[in-house]
Formats: sequence, structure tokens, C-alpha cells
Amino acid sequence: MQQFLPAEGTILKLSDHISVGFDAVRLCEAIAKIGYEPYTAIMDLVDNSVTAGAKEIKVTLGLHEGKTLKSKNGVAYYQIVDNGKGMNEDEIVNAFKIGSERNYSENSLSKYGMGLKSAGLSLGTSISIFSKKNKALSYKYTFDLEVIKKINQISVVRTQLTDEETEQANILLSGKSGTVVTISGCENINQSSPNLTITKLRERLGVVYSNFLSRPKPPLSILFRVVKNNEDTDFEEATPKDLLFLEEAKKHTDWNPKTYDFATPYLVLDELWDAFKDKNDEPLSKIRIQAVAFPQAVLADTKSPLSPESKEKIRAYRISRENSGFFIYRNGRLIRWGDSLGRPNGKPLIGKDDINLRFRFEILTEHDDILHVDVSKQRLEIDDEILGSLENVVSQAIRTAKQIRQACQEKLKVRHTEGESFNQTVIDVTEDDPQELSKGSPNKTTLERQNKLNQEAQKKLQEIKSKRESNDTSDSESVATDSSLFKKIRYEENFPPRQLWKTFFDSLHGAFIIVNKSHPFFEEFISRFENGTPERLTIEALMFSAGVAENNVFNYEHDIDTTKLENAFRRFHRNIDSFLVDWAYENLGEE
Repeated sequence: MQQFLPAEGTILKLSDHISVGFDAVRLCEAIAKIGYEPYTAIMDLVDNSVTAGAKEIKVTLGLHEGKTLKSKNGVAYYQIVDNGKGMNEDEIVNAFKIGSERNYSENSLSKYGMGLKSAGLSLGTSISIFSKKNKALSYKYTFDLEVIKKINQISVVRTQLTDEETEQANILLSGKSGTVVTISGCENINQSSPNLTITKLRERLGVVYSNFLSRPKPPLSILFRVVKNNEDTDFEEATPKDLLFLEEAKKHTDWNPKTYDFATPYLVLDELWDAFKDKNDEPLSKIRIQAVAFPQAVLADTKSPLSPESKEKIRAYRISRENSGFFIYRNGRLIRWGDSLGRPNGKPLIGKDDINLRFRFEILTEHDDILHVDVSKQRLEIDDEILGSLENVVSQAIRTAKQIRQACQEKLKVRHTEGESFNQTVIDVTEDDPQELSKGSPNKTTLERQNKLNQEAQKKLQEIKSKRESNDTSDSESVATDSSLFKKIRYEENFPPRQLWKTFFDSLHGAFIIVNKSHPFFEEFISRFENGTPERLTIEALMFSAGVAENNVFNYEHDIDTTKLENAFRRFHRNIDSFLVDWAYENLGEE
């Protein structure tokens, strides 16, 4: 391909350079859309304070008058106050440059010189800074998008602090140095509720900055609060939190199913990964990878056979899908929370079932280019070749975590009610007839039919209750019947006769079905799949959906007499029963 480039050695004249310029407003709007949530933008601003050597950082969310924590776009301003080294006029102006000058220390939390502008403009349309250095207060410098729009030029407005602002500045910056960053114009940005932001800060600050909060020298304290009507509200303090519980996990390194207590985290990987070279083929620092496998969260439930102390211990681990995967630290600061890692269109390293596994992955500034760390320092990408190497490193940890999950499932098996997992999956699923959604309240005929079905259902539920009480059993099924969750699918022996399941309708809770555990199809096939497995849930969903449809047809198909409908559904179930019985016997013993 022909390249239109200056020949080697060509001397370009000044007149050969044509400045293309840029649109100041569109550039500002673009850097504001890098991909921040309010809480991640706040933490990017906190990074600047950490880089400035602050020992105390205070974050305030000020609410608009008349707004509550649950109000969307309820924040009037954000303010970050630190007691770091402070800035003089030149340093403040440089901080506002798009791509500020490189003057970071080695392995700084900063990188591209974009954080203040991109994070700030994602929160509001105006960023103001005043600072104290060597006991001297600066002017106030404001980067205002509305001003930039008027002059189409990236600039800051410098103003003298008013007497009131000076008094406030001396209160906020009571030491020898420090900086105050205030973001306003927040009503111009579409944001989530302040409650969500403060909740995320409460959950994450202690984890993201754990290394800094727990260090003895220099100590660091991060505080945060929400204020209404500029009232002086107390701050909450972020406490360091190691979400991998490494200190505890390091005491347990050789997992053994025979000695497992079902409440202890295990260190299943601790390795220095040597897979990186720079563009000059020089080796980069090794990356330390650690992995901890946790018990299953369900072992903390009320029906778990573990002791109250063990349940409390498990709850403290915060085991969830959001809290699983790779926790990637850059220069000691968490930049990726629970990343599954993987190829864009391929299988991730951490699957949806690996909910009890967490990795700690520590990189330095020198790894930024090879891992494609982005401008916001929130995302990275791993090339296929490197990803293949990583897969080999973590594979054994993933296998061990799976073995731990299986052990937990075995522990729960005798106490776990059949159908309980399915009941959890349909809590928020509607059972409406799609043809009836726009017709308002049910008519008299439908109400009469629902009442008839409800009476039958209550009679059957009372029979089940009486049977259990008379048997006084303590098996897995009876243990779970006192749950407050209405059971949409239930399992019984020898009921209904010659049917796999029978449909019922409760006037308060809607459809439910009873599955016959004595039916050949259940005995030979459904029973192979444990409660909560994808296979069992799929079969339960199909039976239950048929039950919902049966109820809706019976309740709303007014052109057909109820006796004829009942006969039709009896025939329907006899056909299902006949086929499944024959199929089960023909395939008896098949795996």
C-alpha cells in the first residue's frame, strides 16, 4: 500500500503544519462519558488526594433542597477535602489541563492526567478548586462547562475567595496544606439516587483502598457523608476490608473434604505469574496471583445445619456473584471488582457457577500498556496468548472451588427442601394471562371459577398439613414447610395418582403444583437431579408453566363450560402420564 508520508530526512517548514484544533465543548462532553458511575468518579478524585500524600480525605454529598436519598438526580454538589501537600497556582492550572503534565511519582495512582476533568464532569458541569500550600490559601479556580460553551475554549476562571469562602476554607483546611474540590451543576447530569452512591461508597471504599487504610505509615483515613440543607452531619469512616480474607485463608492451604468445616476460606493459589515482556522484549515484573475459595452462601441460611457462629462467619464473607472473580489491583488500589476475565466473544475464565472463588491480581504501572489499562483505570484487556497462560495458572484453583461447592451441596442435601430453589426463582415472575392484561379487573365468571379452585387448593393444603402433623416427621421435606415463602412447587408421595403433577390455584398466591414423587418419570429421571441444578429447575419450570397456563385457561375461557374444561385437562394429563410412563420404562436404567 502506498504511504503518503514525508521522505526520511525531509525538513518540514512551519507552514507545512496545519493545526486542526478541536471543539472544546464536545471534547469536554466526550471525556465526561468515559464510563463512570458516581461512586467510581468520586473514587477517581480520591485517587488524586492519595497521590498528593493526604492522611485524611473527606467526601461529602450535598442534597438539593426537597430531595431525599431515594431521589434520582438528588445531589446538588460533591466535595472532596484532603490535607495533602496542596497546590500553588501553576499546579492547579496544570491539574485542569486535558492531559496534565507528567509529574507523578513511581507507581502513582494517576496516569493520563484526565481523572479530575473526566470524573468531575461526569458528576456535574462545574469543578472548583482552592488549595493551601505552605499555609497560604490560593484563589478559587473554576472549570465551568457553561463558560466553556460561551467562549468555545478550554479555560478556568480565577476568582478571589470571598470573606465567607475564606472563613469556610480555613475551617476545611485547618492544617498547613490541603485541597478542596467541589463539583456543582449536578442537576444537569442524569445520575442514580444518592442512596445508591453512598451505599456503594460504604461497601467499596474500604476494599478499594484497603492497602492504604491499613498501612501504619503514613496512615490514611477516608470519611464520607450525605448532608441536607448544608447541615453539619457526622462522617462515616471507611474501614479497611480485605474481601479475600487472606490472613485467615493463609492458615488453610490444603483443602480436604474429610476435615472441611464448611465455614472456612481456603487459600487455593499463591503464585508469581511470569508472562510479560515490554515492547523491547525486556521482562516485566511478575504479577502475584492469589485465590481464595469460600463455602456456599446458602450455608448461612436458617435451614443450614451449621452452628449460629459458623453462619455468622459465612455471612461476613459477602459471598455473591458480584463479589466473585478477579479483584485486580493497580499499584495497591483496586481497579476491577469481580472481573470474570475472558475473550470478548469467548468463555470467561470465571463462570457463573464459580460464585465462591475470588482472585487477587496485582499489577504495576509498567503493566498498563500490555494489559491495555484504559483512561479511567477501571478496565483492562488481556490478549489471547496471555489469557491462555493465565488459564493454566488458575485452573487448579477453579477445580478446587468446584469441589468445595459440591461438598457444601452434599452437606445441605438432607436439609434442603425439594423445589425450594425453584420457589426462589419465581418470586418476581408474573403469572398473568397475556390476553387479559389490558382488560382490567376479572369479571364475575372468572371470580367464581377462581373461588372454586381456591377452595379445592385450601382443602388440599390442609390435608398435607394434617398428614405431616400426624406423621410427626423430621425429614427434609417437613423441616422446610414452616418457611414463610409460599411454595409454588411441592413434592408428595402417591399424589396425584396416575399423574406426574396436579395444578392448584390459591386466591392470594396464584398457581402452585404438586409433583408425584411415586410417578415412574420422577423416580427414574427427575430424582437424578439435585434440587437447584439447572436440569431440575428446567423440568420444574416446564411443569409449573403448564400449570399456570392450565389455571389461566380455566379461569378466562368463558365460552367453554367448566365441566368440559375439567374433562379436557383430565384427558391432557392422562396423555402426558401414558407417554411418560411408557417412555420411562423403555429407557429404564439409561444414563
